[in-house]
Amino acid sequence: MENTFVIGISYKNADVATRSAFSISPEKQTECYNLAKAFDFKDFVVLSTCNRTEIYGVGPVDLAESVITTVTRQSKEMLNQYKFVKTTDDALTHIFHVASGLDSQILGDYEILGQFKNACRLAKENRMLGPVFERMANICIQASKEVKTKTAISKGTVSASYAAIEILKEKFGDKKASCLLVGLGKFGNNISKNIKHYLPNIELTISNRTYATALEVANTHGFGILPYEEVQANIKNFDVLVMSAISDNYIVTPETLVDAKTTLVLDLSIPQTVHPNCKSNSNVEIYDINSISTILDKSLENRKTFLPIANEIINSHIAAFVDWSKFYNQRNKIMSLKNMLIEASKSCPHLARLDDETKNELVNKTIQAFVLSLKQNNVIQLEPEKIVDNFMRYATAN
Repeated sequence: MENTFVIGISYKNADVATRSAFSISPEKQTECYNLAKAFDFKDFVVLSTCNRTEIYGVGPVDLAESVITTVTRQSKEMLNQYKFVKTTDDALTHIFHVASGLDSQILGDYEILGQFKNACRLAKENRMLGPVFERMANICIQASKEVKTKTAISKGTVSASYAAIEILKEKFGDKKASCLLVGLGKFGNNISKNIKHYLPNIELTISNRTYATALEVANTHGFGILPYEEVQANIKNFDVLVMSAISDNYIVTPETLVDAKTTLVLDLSIPQTVHPNCKSNSNVEIYDINSISTILDKSLENRKTFLPIANEIINSHIAAFVDWSKFYNQRNKIMSLKNMLIEASKSCPHLARLDDETKNELVNKTIQAFVLSLKQNNVIQLEPEKIVDNFMRYATAN
């Protein structure tokens, strides 16, 4: 894993606007993979969420930087200002921590696992997930599930979508209110279901770029529906706006909020869909993804107590993967050695009197000793010719 790298930006070193600028949509990811192929990458995974845009790969980091800046149309100088880079062991540990929610803005956020799975799936569909990286991804997923099962690090309020519900509860309680939800991806879907479950007095209207999707959700749950192209003209008619859409342009602008009945706006979108100048409107309270996350501080302190156990679980899975990768990298040598031992057992007169089962047992014991040497990094014993010579001497002596 000496050429493994992670490069990207995250909530740790970049604000919402910067993360928005470097956000890579599923459509743009196709462009990423095409560029990565042109640069001859074999392993290249793009993970882009509301809190991070990261590339996991094997190869030159500077070429991965070129992919990011080309696809996002941002300057290298801007990327250099906010980026972080990790390599080898640090990169491997980072990937495992991300997949398990230990690197999330909301510690233990389990939604990241699904996003990680989707990123790896898309990389595989684009033939950019080699066997070693795919094995690593699968072990990451196993580690994440074990962390969730054996600790309480993901208990309670685990996502920004649920945090949004907490804000709505605080602001409206049992009061009646009208709410417009724009965007019905996984995030938006979760919010709509939670509003129906926890806030039955809120009259929810939904809107989505694909009308058929909105219609299906509306019919299933009994929500109102507003065509996407009519959103801006009708924003001012709702008490609450919940934005969970993907758009290259601002949907909510200062102009749309003039004389509006709107008192609360939750912008969960990356890139942002609420213009920053909207915050100058004293009649409207606006939360972006960062401010929404701050309500979770209390539960975060409790979750931090489970970090030692979670790290222990992750470290054991990393060790398992490293052991496997050593054998995988030596697989050709192992198979070559086994074939050499089988031929030697046939030509050795002292072994001719033994049955095939006994010969195979001797060969397998020698292979096991070789594998043990790999685990112990015992380079002296790794030359196949020396092992065959020792095998023959042992057979002759016994």
